[in-house]
Amino acid sequence: MAQTAVGLRLYGVAAVESGHTTSLAEGTTLVHYRALAAIVEPAAYSVSTLGDDDTASYVRVLEESYAHSAVLPAPPGTVFKSQSTLTRWLELHYFTLTEALSVIEGHAAARVSITTHGSEEDDSRKNLAGLAADSLRLLRSQAAATVSLPIADGDDDDGVVARASFLIDTQRWEAFTDMVSKEAQRLPTLDFQVTGPWPPYDFVRMQFGA
Repeated sequence: MAQTAVGLRLYGVAAVESGHTTSLAEGTTLVHYRALAAIVEPAAYSVSTLGDDDTASYVRVLEESYAHSAVLPAPPGTVFKSQSTLTRWLELHYFTLTEALSVIEGHAAARVSITTHGSEEDDSRKNLAGLAADSLRLLRSQAAATVSLPIADGDDDDGVVARASFLIDTQRWEAFTDMVSKEAQRLPTLDFQVTGPWPPYDFVRMQFGA
């Protein structure tokens, strides 16, 4: 029986000082290239389905790492064949990765969901969705970047009319949440929910081509 090769699961890439060797999250190690460090753990180098435990581990590792350093999250389930392959990838994309880290450093992601209070007629729902979209555009003025999030399965039943993620300067986090509260007061027909601060999941798109 053929033995499954062992590779390295990549959780993310962090900005670290030269000589930093302490793991950023329990159960992981660091693979260094200049001022970057890949957050990794051993994993089977094979195609596999990401289970609930894997997803929970992914979130835990990134949130622990994010508490210590700016981190670019990798897509869940990313596995490199070997340390040399990973180091080569860090080398090839070094300037892109360092530039991206400079953008998100000192920032956190806030996810905002806007819902209606109950069941409305289609026309009324469309009007409320328009008000929600206007409100998200106003919140954009407080953010370094904004990503509109697609409506997920079940959102219609839950009354969700809009979602977005905002990249917020951590020193302006309170000002941002205050503005969300004011929008909720201004639009009493809508409910506003803010979650975070999160690592910048919605603002990173890593490339793994040759």
